[in-house]
Amino acid sequence: MNTIQTLITDHLDIWTAADTAKKSGRGRSSGNAASVYGIKKLRELILELAVRGKLVPQDANDEPAGELLKRIQAEKVKLIAEGKIKKAKPLSPITEEEQPFELPQG
Repeated sequence: MNTIQTLITDHLDIWTAADTAKKSGRGRSSGNAASVYGIKKLRELILELAVRGKLVPQDANDEPAGELLKRIQAEKVKLIAEGKIKKAKPLSPITEEEQPFELPQG
């Protein structure tokens, strides 16, 4: 069994546990109020699998992200030299008034 199937079967209880959890009897909508707990957990599981790259097969021939960033930077320098794009202006330093809280060192 591959890793995606293993992750799905390991969390099968989340997939099938779409029970409605009754809320307390207080508040405006206390009559029929129910939240679907299983659906929330299923969404969290799908999001976590997507972030980890487990939802689609990974290609071992893909280059690392660092190499792609280097190629993008080289292309940007080339386009600036050709005059097709302008060089980015440096950002102005942050003043004391713009800091809503004390920034840590580093």
